[in-house]
Amino acid sequence: ADSKSLIVGGHIETGVGLWQLPTAGGPPKRLDLDGIDPWWSFWLDVTTSANGAIAFTGFTSTQPRELYYMAAADAKPRRLTHFNDGIAALELGKSERIAWEFESHREDGVLVYPADFDPAKKYPLVLYIHGGPRASSTVGFSTIPQLLAAQGWVVFQPNYRGSDNLGQAYAMAINRDAGAGPGRDVIAGLDLVKRKGCIDETRIAVGGWSYGGFMTTWLIGNYPTVFKAAVAGAPVTNWMDQYTLGDANVRRAQAFGGSPYTDEARLKEYLAQSPITYAARVKAPTLLMSDVGDFRVPITQSYQFYHALCDNGVTTRFFAYPVSGHSPEDPVHAADITRRYVDWFTTYLK
Repeated sequence: ADSKSLIVGGHIETGVGLWQLPTAGGPPKRLDLDGIDPWWSFWLDVTTSANGAIAFTGFTSTQPRELYYMAAADAKPRRLTHFNDGIAALELGKSERIAWEFESHREDGVLVYPADFDPAKKYPLVLYIHGGPRASSTVGFSTIPQLLAAQGWVVFQPNYRGSDNLGQAYAMAINRDAGAGPGRDVIAGLDLVKRKGCIDETRIAVGGWSYGGFMTTWLIGNYPTVFKAAVAGAPVTNWMDQYTLGDANVRRAQAFGGSPYTDEARLKEYLAQSPITYAARVKAPTLLMSDVGDFRVPITQSYQFYHALCDNGVTTRFFAYPVSGHSPEDPVHAADITRRYVDWFTTYLK
């Protein structure tokens, strides 16, 4: 209220925080949110009032989103709503952060276990990869990982270079290394999970949407013997198409060091980082999903990958949703996507 500070937020490791940042300079002070993470979806759902009060929607690993109120930045959050108590009352899977070091990077991710998890048993594993890539997997409640864990599978949500939870250098390490470096990060995290001894290594699947879809198609082409099944939503499969037809070609050019049309060596980089280049190696049965009106990742890329897999005799299905946008926002299509994740993985992990 005195205009001497800003409330800012972001990811930190596998959590989400708010900080009070002095406008005159100086270190930010992290707000004590009493174990509640502000909810995020590439932006934080938070607002401040003229008298300094703060309202935000927040969640924990076992409590989906609710509305919280703080009378001031140094006050404890007070929960105002109970919309999701029915879900919170269910026997949910435990979520935990795991961390490792790889290629001079500090890295982490989230494991979600089945509710009846027994460390003496072997479980199928699903890699569920976040999009962005400027995003992060967190320990907060997430619908799809919990639904997958409810099928009796361990779910691993790796963060990888390009994620925004471990500092600026880590976020920028993806430049000119769209797939290979992040792919190695994911596999390094997967190897750590395997060493826990509870994973059936013959039943590992992978899936994700947007950059998570890109990472899925990259992994099944570059690590073809690892995965039993894959689900790729709105995947970038050809960086040439992404540069030419997507809505952010200037940013794509910056990430690759320039246009693919002005330098022959750079054009080869675009193709070398495109999953379509490795499609002939894919063995995993693959489900593709995309919106016909996707301006961010045009549907042409899903068509290309679908035909490449069909031509190589790989089991594949492709669902094109008749809506605009990067992913369906309405509850009917969103529920349909979730169901297809579960059904496809069930077919190949049972």
